[in-house]
Amino acid sequence: SSCWAGCVEVDSHTEAVFGMTFKILCISCKKRSETVAEAYTEWFFKAKGGETFSKTIHVEVVDKANRDMASIVSEIMMYVLIVVLTIWLVAEMIYCYKKIAAATEAAAQENASEYLAITSESKENCAGVQVAE
Repeated sequence: SSCWAGCVEVDSHTEAVFGMTFKILCISCKKRSETVAEAYTEWFFKAKGGETFSKTIHVEVVDKANRDMASIVSEIMMYVLIVVLTIWLVAEMIYCYKKIAAATEAAAQENASEYLAITSESKENCAGVQVAE
């Protein structure tokens, strides 16, 4: 098998919500893979050569789930990032709009000066042609 057992000792959740399922994470050895499961069990453990073993887990049962501090901080950071990126996007759009408008105006002035130069040359040529006739 390509999966190897990895022994870990993690703390259980310390808060349960009334009427909801609850995770007990005090598993000593499990394979490195995620398994979605739900079970209701009674835990008994007896070590080799030992008479008995007991582990006490203190669980607080509440009516409504309390939010973890990490989830609160990550939500705040998400909204801050959205606001900052939106402001940055608007600033970039304004900058690009001004740059495009300036380039368009410069091109329009260049075309106008070329038009005036061609027009004045045409008038000079027309005057010369009329005099020659």
